[in-house]
Amino acid sequence: MTVHLRRLAICGGIFVVLGVAVAAAATVQRNGLRITLLSQVQPYKLPRTGTAPIAVFVAGHVAAVGGGVPQQLLGLAIRVNRHAVLRSRGLPVCTAEEIESSSTGRALSACGGSLVGSGRFWAHIVLPEQGAYPTRGRLLVFNGRSHGHRAVLAHIFTENPFPSSFVIPFQMRSIRKGFYGTELVASLPEALGEWGYVDRIKLTLKRQFRRQGRRFSYFNAGCPALKGANAAAFHLAFADFSFAGGRRVGVDVTKACGVRR
Repeated sequence: MTVHLRRLAICGGIFVVLGVAVAAAATVQRNGLRITLLSQVQPYKLPRTGTAPIAVFVAGHVAAVGGGVPQQLLGLAIRVNRHAVLRSRGLPVCTAEEIESSSTGRALSACGGSLVGSGRFWAHIVLPEQGAYPTRGRLLVFNGRSHGHRAVLAHIFTENPFPSSFVIPFQMRSIRKGFYGTELVASLPEALGEWGYVDRIKLTLKRQFRRQGRRFSYFNAGCPALKGANAAAFHLAFADFSFAGGRRVGVDVTKACGVRR
């Protein structure tokens, strides 16, 4: 039977995957922590006005400076530039209850129509008085709802040292002013931290679907280059990590793009 691990600390900045960038990388070292994020997008050239479908790759790594286990991650808030758009209308909606305590296969059987991304994670599960067990497993991302709000659901499953899974909902809200148009917020269970931490993740986000005979994409972006310019660079996303002990680390990711003619 799958064990629902509510104490596995996520220290990987999973949904900075929404940062739409061409080989955009950022590394921040602060408060005894080092966070590295890398994101890429295809295609590089995007419309100056409006948006076009994109596919996004992301890799993330969180480490304690000098080695050891990072502090417990309590929360994560990600603000995404308004030129990156998530379009979910017409896509099936998954709920956390449908995929919690499930293997990867069962989660896909329950909510395969809502899948918007997949990848892998590497972690250490720390059991009391038994040391740390290295593990790795599958990571799935679903279009969903949580507590009545639009959300992105991250499902993680591993079989070592025993079958374990859990779901982290990232609730969405719109931002009316400024660089950023969307915020995703995850509040990790208060029991997190004692079992372990995720070393790194690799994830690809891509989903196209049909609605009323037309083709749509869940992930979309434009290139806000000034008139007369054929390329642009700007603030893409800002991720705010909250750790135990009141420590916070913010990571700013910038984006480069070309204008599609």
